[in-house]
This record gives sequence, C-alpha cells and structure tokens, in this order.
Amino acid sequence: MTLEVEAEYAELAKLELRKQRQRNQYLSKSDIFGDPAWEVMLEAYIAATESRCVRLTDLGRDLGKPVAIVTRLALILESEGYVERCRSHDNGGLRCLQLTVDAFSWCEQCLDLRSDDGEFQNN
Repeated sequence: MTLEVEAEYAELAKLELRKQRQRNQYLSKSDIFGDPAWEVMLEAYIAATESRCVRLTDLGRDLGKPVAIVTRLALILESEGYVERCRSHDNGGLRCLQLTVDAFSWCEQCLDLRSDDGEFQNN
C-alpha cells in the first residue's frame, strides 16, 4: 500500500471519529449509542499512520471515559489480538497501545466499507 493511500485512510478514520463524536453530542445522555471499542481502534489506526502509538490517558480524554474503562477495553482488544501494548519512546516510556498488523489491515477493510464514494480499494 502506498503512503498516499494510507494517508487517505487516515483522513477517512479521522472523519469517522468526528462523525461519531458529533453524534455523541446529541445522544450523550446514554452510553447505549456509544462505540468506544471502534473509536479505540480508529485512534490506534490514526496513530499508526503517524508512526506513533496512543496513550491510554489520551484515549480516556478523547473518549470522555475514565482511564479504568479505557484500560478494560484495551485488555479486551488485546486478548482478541487487535492491539498490543508497547512503551512509547517519545512519551517517556509511558504505556501505549498499537494495532497489530492484522488489525491494521482489518481497519482498512472496515474503512473501505464505510467510505461514502467507494473510492478506496485495498488490493
């Protein structure tokens, strides 16, 4: 995959997160409409395209959830093989998440399905 296509997927992931967060403004009285696991995956995908990993504290802030809940989500995603924990060299060795290789590819396939114009083709 070219860096140009990867950048387009990253923009699509950012758009998806914006849509979800705008929706959450209207439906924020209940957690039943939330999709925090997908948001974690999108955040980790965007971070991977920017050659970084994502900190649990940042995820908690971005999701509007306590770090304990984000940590629980991370453990579930890790047990399913979607993410792995790492230590960030640029964040003073803090614990971070990064997508596994398979999950990175899976995210791109999901973003393909969600693209409005069907322009993205992961071959």
